[in-house]
Amino acid sequence: MSTYAQHDLGYFSRRSSTLFLVVSLHAALLYALLTAITHVPVVNRTPIQNLPLPIPQPRALPPAFPKPQLKSVTIEVNRPEIEVPRDPDPGSDVTTKVVDDPSRQVSPVSPSRMVKQVQGGPGAGFPNPDDFYPDIARRMEEQGTATVRVCVDAKGRLTSDPATLQGTGSPRLDEGALKLARAGSGHYRATTEDGQPVNSCYAFRIRFQLKN
Repeated sequence: MSTYAQHDLGYFSRRSSTLFLVVSLHAALLYALLTAITHVPVVNRTPIQNLPLPIPQPRALPPAFPKPQLKSVTIEVNRPEIEVPRDPDPGSDVTTKVVDDPSRQVSPVSPSRMVKQVQGGPGAGFPNPDDFYPDIARRMEEQGTATVRVCVDAKGRLTSDPATLQGTGSPRLDEGALKLARAGSGHYRATTEDGQPVNSCYAFRIRFQLKN
C-alpha cells in the first residue's frame, strides 16, 4: 500500500509541475502582449483643413527686341518764295493784247469729196436659177424668193462663202439658192467707186418660180 501510494504521489507531482509550467508560460506571453500594446507611441495627427490654392502670378516676359533709341532729327526746309499777284489798281488803265500763236492756228476744213459708188450684182454669164431649182421642190410645187449675201473682189470672184439673209421658208429652195450663189463666182459684177472696181459685199435676191 505504501509503495502504491508513493507511486501515485510521484505521478501527480510531475503532472502538476507540467501544468504549472504551461500556465506560467501563457501568463508570460499575455503580459508581454499587454506591455507592448500599452507602449505603442501615439502619433498626433492634425485635422484636414480646406485651404484655397494660391493664385499663380503671371511672370513678365522679357522683351523680344530692345527698344530703339530715338534721336532727335532736325529737318530744315527753305521757305518758298511765292509772288502773289496784286489786284489791279481801279484808277489805272488795263489794256488787253491778243497775240496770235501760229502753232494753234486751225487749218480750214476742206469739204469732203463725194465718192460715186455703184453696187455690183450678178453679171454676164451668171447661172440660170432654173438650173438649180430642186426637183423635189418642183414636184411639191414649192416657190419663193431668197435673199443671199455675197462678198466678191474687184474681178467678181467670191472671197467668202455666201450666206442666206432671208429664206424662202423651204430648206430645199434655200439650199438651191446657196448653190447658185457659189456657182456664180467669177460672174459677179464688182462694185465700183468713181468707176474703179473694188472689193465689196452686197445682197441680191434669187427667185424660184414655176412656169405654166
